[in-house]
Amino acid sequence: MLYDNQASYEVDFAAEIDTPAEIIADELNISLEAAERVLEMKQDEATAQSAMALARVIGFLLNAKNLPAAAYGVAIATGLDQLNGIKSQTEVAKKLGCTRALISHYTIAARDVLSGNGHSIDVLKYRKRNETRKTYAQQATDPFTAAKIEARKKYNHNNK
Repeated sequence: MLYDNQASYEVDFAAEIDTPAEIIADELNISLEAAERVLEMKQDEATAQSAMALARVIGFLLNAKNLPAAAYGVAIATGLDQLNGIKSQTEVAKKLGCTRALISHYTIAARDVLSGNGHSIDVLKYRKRNETRKTYAQQATDPFTAAKIEARKKYNHNNK
């Protein structure tokens, strides 16, 4: 038994049957004809952006010196699950007989190719955040870290 102060759920049938153009017309308070034109423009823009992204990826692959590594770089950069059970860049490198650094190079390059025109692809499934690139670069050139590396080399050289 429902009481007057209890909430009940009723399906908004209008929202279930409204077309995208009708929803835009309602939200922007414009005519249905104008909303259909807005929707067409957005679809044309999305199609053009998709075509440009595909063209950039194809250009990237055609210019790659190691096509299999570049293809895996694109797959990793986009977070594809279709990597046949491969769980890391290291596994890809072993499979292709190359270094993990090469796979990382192509992954970052693919990510950069796909991150243009105000949008950014930053899938972290098989790699670290893009911001960590700056951190690692700073640590690699940090005077303290450089001195520490030199001290280790000197220690290892003296203890041989």
